[in-house]
Amino acid sequence: MKLKFSLFQLILVSLCFSAQAQKTMKGIVVDSISLNGVPNASVRIKGTNRGTITDAGGVFFVKVKETDTLVFSSIGYFRLEMNVSFDDEIMFVRMSQQSTMLREVTVFGRPETAKKQLPSLKIKSKSMPWYGATPSSGAGASVNLDFFSKREREKRKLAKLSAELASTQTYVEIVTNPDVKQELLDRFSISDSTFYRILTHFNEQHQEVTHSSNQGNILNSLFSFFEAEVRSRRHRPR
Repeated sequence: MKLKFSLFQLILVSLCFSAQAQKTMKGIVVDSISLNGVPNASVRIKGTNRGTITDAGGVFFVKVKETDTLVFSSIGYFRLEMNVSFDDEIMFVRMSQQSTMLREVTVFGRPETAKKQLPSLKIKSKSMPWYGATPSSGAGASVNLDFFSKREREKRKLAKLSAELASTQTYVEIVTNPDVKQELLDRFSISDSTFYRILTHFNEQHQEVTHSSNQGNILNSLFSFFEAEVRSRRHRPR
């Protein structure tokens, strides 16, 4: 009888330890340029067949151990791996677009000295309170954050994430404006794939600009960076 009771205790302790060693990780996967949620992205625990996919707003829930590594993949994006940390209540995952590269042809059009004025943009502000933001079909950063409002610690994480998204809203409205993109393509005679590659480099190197609310400063910085990048590529030894 004692043996059975001891065995029961051992099983109970093992189950409790196993439950404590796991948690349901919550997170959101967004596009690194537009900050829009990436739907139907695969979220897999590395080395296993267990995982899930993101919903329409890029949100996911998956049960993990602290030693796990999550592998994120989606059509049109580079594969990404992130270690799990139980200190983080919410994972914020940025995925970079992967362009299909064709052989590039350099086209020398108008002389670079014939500068046009920067496009005069009249961008209507799409400002909205980011607390309780919901996905929208239009351009600009928009993710459903209502999933993350249950606990006080999560609310603090949410406030930090909301502030970051709100601070990039002006920049996102500019880079997703089709007139700006077309002006950059025409002025520097570049392809779509080159446009997105340079834009990704700009985002990585100029976070102070991506978080600015000054449209003129953003446009000047963006066009100057593209000009320098294109000139560097054209004079690079082949």
